[in-house]
Amino acid sequence: MAGYLKAHGVRNRKVLVADSFEGLPKPEPQYPIDATSKFHEQDFLRVSLPEVQGNFKKYDLLDDSVVFLKGWFKDTLPTAPTEKIAIARLDGDMYSSTMDALNNLYPKVSVGGYVIIDDYSIGYCAAAVHDFRAAHNITDPLVIIDHTGVY
Repeated sequence: MAGYLKAHGVRNRKVLVADSFEGLPKPEPQYPIDATSKFHEQDFLRVSLPEVQGNFKKYDLLDDSVVFLKGWFKDTLPTAPTEKIAIARLDGDMYSSTMDALNNLYPKVSVGGYVIIDDYSIGYCAAAVHDFRAAHNITDPLVIIDHTGVY
């Protein structure tokens, strides 16, 4: 997104990058569907903030338009520094993370905006999407992007 905005000379938008930068959280008791998740044990899901910032810098995309929110979604997204969202790209893998992101970001998505779900092919994530849509009477169709994602 930062690359697209820069390439098109858009300077009045922010790109929020919310992540723990420590991997995924351990399953929490209030979300029993996540109980079997072992994502928190997988080292390849841990990418540090300096490494991510380095990747932005490598492509000359690290500037004040990119805002990093370090921490668990449940802690950072309720106070995310934005009122309106054009595109929310969610990569939470788990029910809890996906639900935290949807609960805190979906109400800020502008009319005509999009929510992209990276990990819809993961059962935990898909369940959160379906539960959120049912709870909010969202009937717009889910559009398949590829074997893992929808919007």
